[in-house]
Amino acid sequence: MGTVNDIRSTRQDVMLDIDAELRYWRGCYRESAFHRASVEFDDYIPTLKFGYDCYLRNHHGNLDELMATLEQRYQRAVPEWQRLRWPVCDAIIRETWKRMQQGQSWRHGPARVSMHAPPGPIDPQLRPAF
Repeated sequence: MGTVNDIRSTRQDVMLDIDAELRYWRGCYRESAFHRASVEFDDYIPTLKFGYDCYLRNHHGNLDELMATLEQRYQRAVPEWQRLRWPVCDAIIRETWKRMQQGQSWRHGPARVSMHAPPGPIDPQLRPAF
């Protein structure tokens, strides 16, 4: 008979809403450390997805140790016409990992409330059920 493990001590799988992540980056990529003025958001998408995919596959590992192999993986995984220069890719991978490790991918940012207008009515479908 096998042993029973406490679920709290067992490494859990990681889930990601890639559409939500891309919406996040679309809203702030111009302020990110990896952004280059000549690059549009859509050009970052394949590399962002690659960074998240690397995290999902290797989140238990050390990113610095993994980076040595990622450039070759990137060249195999992303078509040449969609690739960014490696230093930009490196920065994007590090940013996606940082976001995932800090739990930012599943946290909601602070609500933005205008001080000039009262908030609108609350959508009944968004109200929590108590």
